[in-house]
This record gives sequence, C-alpha cells and structure tokens, in this order.
Amino acid sequence: MSLPVFSGEGKYSDRWLNIWKDGLPPGQGFDGSRAAPSLVKALESGELSVKGKRVLVPGCGRGYDVVLMAGHGASPALGLELSEDAVKAAEDYRDKSAGPEAKANAKYTQGDFFSWSDSAGPLDVAYDYTFLCALQPKDRKAWAQRYKTLIKPGGQLATLMFPVDASRDKDEGPPFPVTPELYTELLTPEGFTRTYFRKVEPEESHEGRQGKEYFAIWSRNTGD
Repeated sequence: MSLPVFSGEGKYSDRWLNIWKDGLPPGQGFDGSRAAPSLVKALESGELSVKGKRVLVPGCGRGYDVVLMAGHGASPALGLELSEDAVKAAEDYRDKSAGPEAKANAKYTQGDFFSWSDSAGPLDVAYDYTFLCALQPKDRKAWAQRYKTLIKPGGQLATLMFPVDASRDKDEGPPFPVTPELYTELLTPEGFTRTYFRKVEPEESHEGRQGKEYFAIWSRNTGD
C-alpha cells in the first residue's frame, strides 16, 4: 500500500476533495482498509479508554477508527471529514459492517478541522492518525492550538505518529515526515503533557508503515 505524493495547481485541500470525489477504493492510497492494529491493541489493553466518552477522529476517511471507537463504548465517536464524499463512504462502511452499538454511536460530519466545533462543547478524547502528516508544515502550530480548543481540560489526545522516517526530507509530502519530538514541541506549549509513549511493533502497523510509527497519549492540563 503506497501513500500519494501530490502535485498540481489549486488549493491544497482540493487534492483531498478530488481523491474522494473520484472514488477512493478501500486499501488504496492512504486508505488502510481497517483500523490500525496498534489502535486496536491500545483499546483492548486499556492503554486508551473511550467507554462513555465523547471522541473525535478528524480526517477520519472511511471511518474505520470511528466504528472501532464506537464499538468500544465511545458515545458518540465523531468522525470529521472535509469531504462530503468521504462522509458518505464512511456512513456506507458503518452501515454495512458495524454491530448495533457501533452503528448507533458512530457519527460522521463534514467540516473543516480548523473552524468546526461540537455544539455539545469540548470533547473527552481525540485521535490523530495520518492527519498531522497530511497538513502542510505551516499549519502545524494551528493544529496544536485547535486541539486545545476541541479537547476539554483533563481530556486526552491519542496520537499515532506517522511517518517517522529520517530518510525523508522534512518538506517532502504529503505525508510529511514527523518525529516524536515534533509532537512535543507543538503540544507542550498548548498545555498537553505526554502520559504514555511507545514504539509500534511491526505487526501492529499497516503494510508499508512498519518501523515508522509511535503511539502516544497526551493529557490536556486542567490548569490551562
């Protein structure tokens, strides 16, 4: 499974909109065809708990992670997508594959991460995977600032960091390479403390992403 490197004119966001408009098949491009095995492990082991919590997954794509979170008791699990076509694809995946609990609690909405907010207020948990790496580097500070707004004090941000690849030029992407240190530099000033961190084992990664992923959980400080 390869991840695309885009070129061409127009708005940066148009690239993502056009991919979904053209029809992105499961397992192609950045679509992993299932939730990341490392997220499955985190939920099943208790590293990350979402039961009874309001959870956000920005850039959710076909919504695999949203359905998984909903199946583990998130109420609701909200998938946010810039593309209406992606929202439709996610709803179709949910309706065809989710169990009753997941189907009831997996919700999807179209919107821009940098301006969208939930009418119910800040959320308990957010999960970021193949989202920061899809943003242009100039938008990274705004990414961290936005999570401070979207996550309630005491809430958590789970980050599956990818691609951590020293062989890549920092301006080569998307996906743009990241490092664990980058997340710390971005999130610490916004009042997040890293509470959990591990390297993802090869068998916990999608094909082609082995050795390039780290999993971390961040807590939003209550005093900020």
